[in-house]
Amino acid sequence: MHKNCPHCNEESLGWRELILLDSFSPVQCENCQEWVLASGWRQLLGMLTFLAILVATTPLWQYIPGEKSVLIIPFAVIVFASAMVLTAKPVKAEAQETDPSPFMPDPNNDKTILIQGWSEEELRRILDDFVEEDLTAFAAFRIEIEKHLKNSFVLTFPEDIHPAEFVSLINYLAYPFSLDAGGRAIIVAGKTTLNSDFDGLVKSLEGNKAIFYLPQDDEDYDVVYLRTESGMTLAKSLSEGVWRKVKEPRLPSAVESLTW
Repeated sequence: MHKNCPHCNEESLGWRELILLDSFSPVQCENCQEWVLASGWRQLLGMLTFLAILVATTPLWQYIPGEKSVLIIPFAVIVFASAMVLTAKPVKAEAQETDPSPFMPDPNNDKTILIQGWSEEELRRILDDFVEEDLTAFAAFRIEIEKHLKNSFVLTFPEDIHPAEFVSLINYLAYPFSLDAGGRAIIVAGKTTLNSDFDGLVKSLEGNKAIFYLPQDDEDYDVVYLRTESGMTLAKSLSEGVWRKVKEPRLPSAVESLTW
C-alpha cells in the first residue's frame, strides 16, 4: 500500500515509511526528497483502530487451540502495523537542517566549474570573497584557475572540495555579493561524477556524471539544478539543503552548448 507525498503528489510513501511516520519524526520522500510528517490525529486514530480490531476479534480467541495461542502475538503485530498504515495521513514538514556529511577529499576528483562573463580580476575577487566566508564546517580547499577563452575560465580543485561547497560556489559565481554584472550574461556550470558525498541524493545516482547549472529564467537566485547523463533533473535550494526531482530541466542553451 502506498500513499501520496504532500509535496510532489507521487505515490512514494510505502508501508515501511507509513509505519515509521509520526508527528515528531519526519521521513524523506524518495521522489522529491522533501520531509513528511504524520497528521497529529494519526496516533489516536491508529490506536483506536487497533483496539477496535482486537475487541472485534476477541470472541474468536476461544477457538484457538492452546498450542497455537502463541500466534496471537504476530497477529497483534500485523494488526497494529496495518492500523498505522491505514490511518496514516502524510502532511508537509519543515525542511530539516543537517550538518555536512563526513568528507574524505579525493585528489583525483573530477570536479570542474566553467565560468564566462567575468574578467580574471573580477573572478579572483569573487573567489577570494567566497573563501573568506565562514567555512569552519568544511575542509580547506584550493582553487586553480585556467583561462579557457577570453573572459572564460575553468576552475579545478586539486585537493578536492566538499560537494555542498561545490554547489554553493556555482551559485555564488553567478550572484556574488560584491559585484554586479552590469547587464553582462554570466554563464556558470559545473561537472563531476556523483558519489555518496552528495547529501540527499538517492544511491542509484552514484557513479553518474552530472552537470550543475542555474536554471533558465532564474528568479529564485539560490537554486542550483543538477542533470545526470541519464536525463534525470533535480533542483536544490541553498536555503533548504535538499535535492528534489523536477520535471522541467530549464537548461539554458548557453550551458548546453558548453565544451570544456
